[in-house]
Amino acid sequence: MSGRHWKGLTDSGARILSCALLIASAALRGQTMLVGSGPGVEVHIFNTDSAILETQEIRKDLPCTATPVKPTLGFDLKFHAGYEVSIPLKELVGEQNLLTMIYRVTPEKHKDEPVYMSQRVNVPSIEENSKGDAYLQGSLDIGEGKYHVDWLMRDRTERVCSAYWDIDASLPAKDKQVALEIRPGEVRTTDTEPFKDEPPVERQQPSSALNVKVIVNFAPQDAGSATLQPLDMSALVSILRNIAREPQIGKFSIVAFNLQKQRVVYRQENLSQIDFPALGEALNQLKLGTVDVKKLS
Repeated sequence: MSGRHWKGLTDSGARILSCALLIASAALRGQTMLVGSGPGVEVHIFNTDSAILETQEIRKDLPCTATPVKPTLGFDLKFHAGYEVSIPLKELVGEQNLLTMIYRVTPEKHKDEPVYMSQRVNVPSIEENSKGDAYLQGSLDIGEGKYHVDWLMRDRTERVCSAYWDIDASLPAKDKQVALEIRPGEVRTTDTEPFKDEPPVERQQPSSALNVKVIVNFAPQDAGSATLQPLDMSALVSILRNIAREPQIGKFSIVAFNLQKQRVVYRQENLSQIDFPALGEALNQLKLGTVDVKKLS
């Protein structure tokens, strides 16, 4: 799962709480696959959780609203699906809490090979009379096909919220020839390290290899947006990775810039591989949404 945020905080104390929540969840950006899938594989989850998933029982003793996110095909040639869930802040009032999410994704054509995933989110102390809702988002990557999702969330007092839904990931008829990164019916956790190293590629001999220079504007697709959204970042990095995997290219020169700030963020000259960790570190220094006082004057 990735991308959590908390809303509905109306006073200064609540705003501090919002920051604390974001910090607490920063180290929990990815969900964990509990086990591999397959016939006869044993799943180590609580009996009560297993019973809820098996019986398809809808529980609301922990009030929440879970909304499925329709699968969309990304630039990385993977279908991205998931959900959004909201919880009234008044339900989380008290000392530190822990929200645990367990969900099972079952491919329609491989019903004996479900995939189980889990995630935990630490919730700091919340004061009485807090208003609004807390919002969380979860995501996973899937191949083409139909799936059934059994999902539950519980807190430290064992209150449970559960939901169930079906998802359908399919290419339009005109795009059926597109080779996807994930096989039909396959389920994966979402990659939470977009700037990890790319595996080495066996390239052509230097005499016949191409030297390529790529210029990339790392800026929001929406000109009115103050920040670079994860979807924008993912799209640009995915394009770069597809270029990096081309065996006909021998040397890469990269210029990453931001047009809004009129600034070159990262530069790489004539290397045999794109240095994604260095690019990610440079982009982390890019402070969008701020304006230099000198430019205003």
